[in-house]
This record gives sequence, structure tokens and C-alpha cells, in this order.
Amino acid sequence: MLDERTVKDMREFPCVEVSFVMEGRKLDLQQVTEELKITPASTRGIDDWPQIIKDNKSLPEELRPRYVWCICCEERPCKTLELPVHKLMSRLEGKEKKLIELCKKYDLKNSVVIVIHAEAMNLPELVLPPDIVSYFGKLEVEIGFDMYVY
Repeated sequence: MLDERTVKDMREFPCVEVSFVMEGRKLDLQQVTEELKITPASTRGIDDWPQIIKDNKSLPEELRPRYVWCICCEERPCKTLELPVHKLMSRLEGKEKKLIELCKKYDLKNSVVIVIHAEAMNLPELVLPPDIVSYFGKLEVEIGFDMYVY
């Protein structure tokens, strides 16, 4: 049984959300969902972008409206990045070949975004072991971090 101090300490550990995001101007959101057999946490179509962005022809290509397909895994409290990242990897397991095919077919950019919400001086261990780096490297996935420290 956990004592009161341990429970209090656990509440102070950060929240980590890990997302796998596919983006592209030619992406068929429904077809990707059907082919991967994964229900996305969120999607965004070209028409879902604010009108001011849709009308701005001077934006660089990477900031223009595009289709976005995203799945997420969250862990709270979280002491290391490994657990939520491995949860995400297990959702993609066995679908790697299909992901690569979809990327070529739709000219997609894939990324993993790791969002950390934590109190100052209470961040999780910020280490990605070789198996994680290798797995996403084979899929040509960029890994980014967003940190919100309060």
C-alpha cells in the first residue's frame, strides 16, 4: 500500500502525450484510417483551417492548409518517455510497411510529437533509447518536443 507522501509525489510527476502525425496536401483521411485500421484521435481537413490561412498565398508550403491524421497516447504520471512512446509504437506495430506505402502514395510528412506538461524541476527523464530512435528512423519520422513547464 502506498503511503500519503508517495501518492503526493506521484501526482507531481508530469503528464506526457505522444502523438504520431501524418500530414499532406493529398491525404485521404478516411482511406488512411481504413487501411491502417486505427481510429485517429483527431483529423483535420483543408476546409478546417481558418479562412485567413487558406487565403494567404504567401505562406511557405509547410504552413499552408493540409490534411492531418493523428493518433495519441498519454501517460500521467510519467517518469520516463519510454512508456508512452512504446504504447504508441505498439499501436503502429505490424503497420510499418503500410505506413511507408501511404507516405509515398500521398507524399506525406510524418512526425512524432512529444508534449510534456510538468512543474519546474520535475521533468521526466528525457531519453529516447536506441530501439525507439531506430524504429522511427526506419519510418523516416521526425521527432519533436513541446515542453510546458509551470
